Amino acid sequence: MQILRPEDRGCLAMKKSLLFIFLSVILLNMAAVGAQAAGQTCQAKVAGSFYPADKITLQAQVKKYLKNAPAPKVKGEVRAIIVPHAGYAYSGPVAASAYRAVENKPFTRVILIGSSHRIDSQKIALPAYDYFETPLGKIEVDREFVNELIKSSRRLNLDNRPFDAEDNALEVQLPFLQTTLKNFKIVPIFFGDISFINCRTLAFALSGLVDESTLIVASTDWSHYYPYDIAAKKDLRALNHVVSGDVEHFLQEISSGEVELCGPPSVITTMILAPTLGANKVVLLKYATSGDETGDVLKVVGYAAVAYYQQENAVSSSGKKELLKIARVTLESKLSGKQRPDFKIEDDALKEKSGVFVTLKKDGELRGCIGLLQPITPLYLGVVEMAVEAATGDSRFSPVTKDELKNIKIEISVLSPMKKVKDPAEIVVGKDGLYIVRGWCAGLLLPQVPVEWGWSREQFLREVCLKAGLPAKAWQDKNAVLYKFTAEVFHE
Repeated sequence: MQILRPEDRGCLAMKKSLLFIFLSVILLNMAAVGAQAAGQTCQAKVAGSFYPADKITLQAQVKKYLKNAPAPKVKGEVRAIIVPHAGYAYSGPVAASAYRAVENKPFTRVILIGSSHRIDSQKIALPAYDYFETPLGKIEVDREFVNELIKSSRRLNLDNRPFDAEDNALEVQLPFLQTTLKNFKIVPIFFGDISFINCRTLAFALSGLVDESTLIVASTDWSHYYPYDIAAKKDLRALNHVVSGDVEHFLQEISSGEVELCGPPSVITTMILAPTLGANKVVLLKYATSGDETGDVLKVVGYAAVAYYQQENAVSSSGKKELLKIARVTLESKLSGKQRPDFKIEDDALKEKSGVFVTLKKDGELRGCIGLLQPITPLYLGVVEMAVEAATGDSRFSPVTKDELKNIKIEISVLSPMKKVKDPAEIVVGKDGLYIVRGWCAGLLLPQVPVEWGWSREQFLREVCLKAGLPAKAWQDKNAVLYKFTAEVFHE
């Protein structure tokens, strides 16, 4: 029989203790790995205060709001909405006006953008969570998209703090999304400050990643605790800038205090982003205040529902003739040193915002071509501005002179909203134009160009890369984003 000395017994006890610690660490690590595999969930923070914590009550309330919401004034594909985030008893009917516009649409991803009420940060926060939970169940976070988005800029990072705080800005949107959409993932994003650079950074990053199955949801309430009349005046002034897409004056009036909202970055980001997604129309769906629900009109909070959507802009035969005339008269005035005439436009289609190119040809040869890619200005004004730029600002040519103008033919291309190309095989030569972006390099070719040169689809792809100053096969690069568009082309 082996005899253990006292010192041996101590060593054995220590070994057993170390073994126990070692096994405990292994088990804890296994538990952590198991928890990670199962997915970390962000629990609801404001259920029971901002909206009902009971599933059945919550479902009934959201469905009632949606049923009572007016039919949306949208004639196209919705790409983004602006919604309020107060308690449902106050802002629920307004939020429902926006969510009804996207009800049962085939969105598979929702980008939620808000400003943190609790956490200050110079960076934009995305969650490390895998799921967000409400009384209606769990919603999966699009982790792959989150990881790609973070790679785009150092201004974005994983930070659970604003999501762990008791913040209503994004959470109150989830039950509406769970009721109106199916089979979707979310990408929640919190701003920690009101930096315009951060807004622009996020907008540009998203524009290169989202597709037509993505919905942008910007969360904000508007003025706080003014009498009803003052609140409505301030809010409608702000919303006029939003609907018109006037980012510059919107920023100026936020800085001066003329207009107020608690989520400026979410709205500014959406104003920059939406046109790049092809949303050429903006409509105010509903405006109301807390006073409309409570009857207290002395101190109210303003709420608004706004939709950004994509609508094809069909120009009539008479409209085409008018645009060509506008371009011709504009050039005659410009090259004669006269003041540009004011045009009285009665055709509503010519007042709609649209991307447009003006092409000048002399004896069948290109003499100048410049355009607007995005719908940022009314069509007729775009023609005015691009006609002048094509004649005087195309660096490939010397400026057009007054004497040669009579020998120049004007061609106008009214662009459809851009659509991200998922598969190059979907590009139709003769129908589609191409626009490619990689880093700071970008290039565009109109639909008529490959036809004029007799290019195949492969040649078309190569040439648009070369136009952007990129290698011929850059369209195959995962960092390049390729868009297609159609155009109504007409000429003198």
